[in-house]
Amino acid sequence: MESTFTTSTHENTWEIVPSNTIVGIILSALFFYFMIRHMLLGLMVMDIFLGWLRKFRWFPKEGKRRKAVVHWIIAAGLLSAFLAVARIAGWLEFVAQ
Repeated sequence: MESTFTTSTHENTWEIVPSNTIVGIILSALFFYFMIRHMLLGLMVMDIFLGWLRKFRWFPKEGKRRKAVVHWIIAAGLLSAFLAVARIAGWLEFVAQ
């Protein structure tokens, strides 16, 4: 089992190629462990941030989540409609990269 990891920084591409299977397994395990811990850190920070946001009157309280989701759907629809109209009217130009 040969696994490679590829990353790029400032137009330089780096490829990490383990010398044997054991090193590849250890590298993969450490990478996935880091990713899980990174996700948990993000959730922890979001929980602290949400605790702060709950102090404000305009933030959705318990039982108001359906209303918040409906408003999010309305906002996404309005944004999509504006992008479509602006593209047709020539206000915006979408360029493929």
